[in-house]
Amino acid sequence: MQRARWRAGRFRQVFELSQHSRFGTLAAQSLLRPGHPEAGTTESNLDKQADRFDDTVAFGTDTAKRGFLKGAAALSASAALGPISSAWAAADKDTIRIGYISPRTGPFSPFAEADDFILEQVRKSLGDGLTVGGKKYKVEILARDDQSSPDRQSNLAAELINKDNIDLMLAQVAIGPNVSQQCELNGVPCISTVGPWQAWMFPLKGDPAKGFKSVFHFFWGLEDIADVYLDIWRDIPSSKIVGTAFTNDVPGNAMGDPKLGMPSAFAKAGYKIVDIGKFPVGADDFSSYIQAFKKENVEIVTGLFNPPEWASFVKQSAQMGFKPKVATVAKALLFPGAVSALGSRAEGMSTEIWWTPAYPFKSSITGQTARQLADSYTAATKREWTQPIGVVHALFEAGIQALKASGDPKSPAKVADAVRVMKHDTIIGRLDFTASGIKNVSKMRVVGGQWRLNAGGKPEIFITHNRTAPEIPVQRKFELLKLA
Repeated sequence: MQRARWRAGRFRQVFELSQHSRFGTLAAQSLLRPGHPEAGTTESNLDKQADRFDDTVAFGTDTAKRGFLKGAAALSASAALGPISSAWAAADKDTIRIGYISPRTGPFSPFAEADDFILEQVRKSLGDGLTVGGKKYKVEILARDDQSSPDRQSNLAAELINKDNIDLMLAQVAIGPNVSQQCELNGVPCISTVGPWQAWMFPLKGDPAKGFKSVFHFFWGLEDIADVYLDIWRDIPSSKIVGTAFTNDVPGNAMGDPKLGMPSAFAKAGYKIVDIGKFPVGADDFSSYIQAFKKENVEIVTGLFNPPEWASFVKQSAQMGFKPKVATVAKALLFPGAVSALGSRAEGMSTEIWWTPAYPFKSSITGQTARQLADSYTAATKREWTQPIGVVHALFEAGIQALKASGDPKSPAKVADAVRVMKHDTIIGRLDFTASGIKNVSKMRVVGGQWRLNAGGKPEIFITHNRTAPEIPVQRKFELLKLA
């Protein structure tokens, strides 16, 4: 239990201090579901949202209902929200509504790149409805684009709860757990992913020993990434001197905290850390870091970079004659496009892996293997697969399983209870909300990988280290950077 929490109290301070002012504002803007004892008369931009951002597909329902909703949005909240909510609940007791919020546009859009493909798959699988407790329900998925904006994410969540009367919320929360905040406030069951569990729990002022009433999360933790990196470096002949560089933002400050972040884990494993401080987001001059790393005989480079920042670091390292043996960094090496932009210098760079077509698991929705899912995505979109595809697909697997296991998908408490005890096999492996040692959280498998260039110069990532998840097979042996 203590290991899983990973010094949770101090991490709580890191995340809460980083996000205090933003979450204070969001709390003041929170909207309550009609009928909630603390709900007031709150107007919202419902009609405009319906026109601009609605991506709803209803299975077996007519379009008159949507017209009714848009008309109702024109009424004042105080006069309409309560009666409409009651009428809607009575009229739609046979329909399950699932809300889904993700960054379809904006700087975090690569994480939602496969949304259209995944939504089409899920909607097709639910085309004949979903049977729960012997009763068949129609299913609607209401997808919204938060435009990579925390405030917009919060507002969209409130509208899905108040206007659309959703039964379950699913969300990507890389920009912060605003969706979860709204759902916990309103008692709406929610499952989220795409963000370290610490960055989800602590801004919500959660306690790993107590958890929450309605909201749940699955992903890896910072401790898991540290373990993967140490696994990658374990057998490498090196000076055991690590140069670190992290962005000066919420994830960078958390991951790079010298006492509680990844550097502390590396130091405990016997590595010397060379750290001259955080760099601002968007930085393009890393000469001071490179000079320090050369001076201290750094042979392993790690940290958290955005792709343009890492490209600058790599280019300047070549110009300054800095040739580390290993470069293992987070975020910058997640997507193939960013790796391709590095050209031949990408050969041998390493990072954590969330999911690849080589994972030995199947989808509980489509029955596809990881390879089949990736191939079908490429065939449908003419784009390369990316790691978030498996994770987001698993998010819908978890949501559907929660509804089925609840016995009554119209009961928020029963749906939440179903998630609380969930043990479900998905395309990314088993999700188990009972085994992480962290209430309301399921850990996700993560392994070590390395980018290699194929005969055509195209980068491909291979699993090279699996001590953190032995059930996921290694694909090839790790090699030192060619530039070394």
